[in-house]
Amino acid sequence: MRKENFDRSLLDELNRLDPPAVPLAEGEWDRVLASARGQVHAESRPAPRRSRPLLRLVRSAAVAAAACVVLLGSVNLANPAFAESLPLVGTLFSRINRDADTRLRSEQLNGYAQTVKKTAESAASPYTVTLGQIYRDEDWMRLSLVLTAADDSLAGFDTIRADAGGSMPADTAEASGALLLEDGAAILEEGDGWFTRQDDRTFVMGLNYPLFLYETDGSLSGRTVTLQLHDLVACNVEMLEERTSEWGSQYSHWEYHDETPLAGDYTLTFTIPEPGTEGIRSFTGPLTRDGVTLHSLTATPAAARLEIQLPSQYSTQVKLTAADGTLLKAERGEGVHLDENDSNSDYLWTYYFDTVPENSPTVTVTVYKMDYSTQPGTGEVLTEFTVPLS
Repeated sequence: MRKENFDRSLLDELNRLDPPAVPLAEGEWDRVLASARGQVHAESRPAPRRSRPLLRLVRSAAVAAAACVVLLGSVNLANPAFAESLPLVGTLFSRINRDADTRLRSEQLNGYAQTVKKTAESAASPYTVTLGQIYRDEDWMRLSLVLTAADDSLAGFDTIRADAGGSMPADTAEASGALLLEDGAAILEEGDGWFTRQDDRTFVMGLNYPLFLYETDGSLSGRTVTLQLHDLVACNVEMLEERTSEWGSQYSHWEYHDETPLAGDYTLTFTIPEPGTEGIRSFTGPLTRDGVTLHSLTATPAAARLEIQLPSQYSTQVKLTAADGTLLKAERGEGVHLDENDSNSDYLWTYYFDTVPENSPTVTVTVYKMDYSTQPGTGEVLTEFTVPLS
């Protein structure tokens, strides 16, 4: 392999992945391959670009396709009477985040999300789907949905999958949970797409969307989108293995049981709101130590975004911890060379983590120099920053 074609950051990321404890079944392989084809199709659009203070990160399509992203959002219209009639509203996001492994989890969202009056029914089923709350920050949009049943047909299940029956269609715009714009473009959700049981007739779900990856031709605020849920499958889930690495990433492996397709398709139309501005705290650098430059750290009510420059001569890992020592779950990382034409130049990384608790006045960023020649890999502290959020 020619040196100029050697992308060590990609190989480092692959080396960090935990392989599944149980080999993928044939159907699961089909789903992975179909999803990959869809992502390649989706990334045929121009790669998103964003100007940020101090840095201009140019995301490559290959990195964007391989990375995980999440979205969060907020809507201005609320109907108090309707809010009172909705189950769980006021604690909806909290319940979703506590009961499910939702990306970018946050117990703080309820203080900033607003209630939305959007309900979809299907003549072919006894179920109703309601868009309960929306929260959006500068990067993500997050929706909370409630599925209610008019009978006890769901009493024997703990989960309802909204992922097209466990498979990804070749055209990702047809995926259950995708947001469709008026021009036909699709915004894909990131995550599991599961309703989790609250009681015999009530299930809740959080969906996350990486809006910043799709804002290539300007802001999406004010655009009308349509959310379609179809091919819902009620089932029970058995967790076979679950673990959290010392770096904060999580791995889980499960099996489905008692899978039962549910009749009905559900369509919800709403407007993408402006990003919320409340509850956001940040640190702005640059702050340089031991060859590492911390450019910025932003904590919204739903996520923490870290922008950091790391030396290319090392393999590195980054931890984020709150003031009380709580390790914040790592969700996503994406890096490019500072000089696109020099593979030895430093990396510019954008990392996303769980949000910083509001009672944490500081955040500690720890950078480890990793040795992957042994398994599992080991690391020693390269440098550490403790910065205030204001």
